[in-house]
Amino acid sequence: MLGVRIPPGLPSTGKWKVLEKVKKFLKEVNAELRKVTWPTKDELVGSTIVTIVVSLVVAIFIGIVDRILSLIVRTIFGGGVGG
Repeated sequence: MLGVRIPPGLPSTGKWKVLEKVKKFLKEVNAELRKVTWPTKDELVGSTIVTIVVSLVVAIFIGIVDRILSLIVRTIFGGGVGG
């Protein structure tokens, strides 16, 4: 709107206020990311290996428990569908 000024102290509305907020947010994000202690390559590889091994162990455990429970259910209720 041409020729319209917002008096000091009044909240301004519009896209410029939004852009200022976005700019402030991105500056704060950047400042926080600089504070992060990033893992070294060795730490990252070690953590990845641990994650994969634990995932495999849990998957095997769940598979064994599933087989045992399936066998118990089939024994109690008889054959049924499935293998």
